[in-house]
Amino acid sequence: MAWMYEARTYDNRSLANYVAMCMRDDQMMAGNSQPVVQIFKTKRGKFGVRYLLS
Repeated sequence: MAWMYEARTYDNRSLANYVAMCMRDDQMMAGNSQPVVQIFKTKRGKFGVRYLLS
């Protein structure tokens, strides 16, 4: 298992949360029953999205 990071970072948490929700929904539609998607904060204060590949 490895983390896959979204290539883009976002200025606010709400936008990163929306992207994470869309990624979670896409993984559930593809058949992954329990997708793991996280939002993280960079040192510069931006937010990113990562998900666990199984």
